[in-house]
Amino acid sequence: MMRSVQRILAVFESFSTERNSLTLQEIADLIELPKSTSFRIVQSLEKAGYLVRLENLQYCLSFRFTRLAGLVKSTLGIREIARPVMAELADKTKETVSIHTVVGRNRVCIDSMSTASALRNVIQPGEQVPLLAGSATNVLIAYMSKKEITPLVASIARASKQTPTHVLAQLATVRKKGFAVSHGERLLGVSAISAPIKDVKEEVHYCLSIGGPSVRIQMHEKEFVKLAVLGAAEISLQLGAEIA
Repeated sequence: MMRSVQRILAVFESFSTERNSLTLQEIADLIELPKSTSFRIVQSLEKAGYLVRLENLQYCLSFRFTRLAGLVKSTLGIREIARPVMAELADKTKETVSIHTVVGRNRVCIDSMSTASALRNVIQPGEQVPLLAGSATNVLIAYMSKKEITPLVASIARASKQTPTHVLAQLATVRKKGFAVSHGERLLGVSAISAPIKDVKEEVHYCLSIGGPSVRIQMHEKEFVKLAVLGAAEISLQLGAEIA
């Protein structure tokens, strides 16, 4: 049963903005199944009303998906989607896990979770800090458009005593790696690891962070980087992003 569900989902995932109609052979190639097996799946989905066969014998998604999309809970937001992932990460790392976004020229924490610890980084939902330093800031800015980044670079350069060229190079590195790490950039003795959360348009408006005392974060840096990236990817998937 699980394999059948995975195959059906693979057929749906074969379609994209660039590939909005496909031949049976193209579907078979994309889901890596024999053409005969693919035909049975496609035929069943066509009969169920989820696929439409066009005059040129290609297939496309039907309007049933539009109806289902309309049933998605309108109030389902980033907090509701991210909370289970945050809880799991907080339990695994024993550190503070938070979600951040940009409002004006500030980075805003929109939710945070932490476990009881003798020494921990406490950040409260609603807390705002200037977009000048820290792993969350670096991730959020790195995925902005060039037009959005340009007015911020000069401020970051002055605050960090670096050249604008160096700041831009650092942001490019963050985007290439897919995460950012900071040690004492914003607060002495506090470290954080952040990863981008992408939406259905592959845009980044939020990031996931794991933060805590530098002495602990540095001990588990590689492990926490992996956990942050995987956690952000899981949230992104639920927001509709395509995850490789």
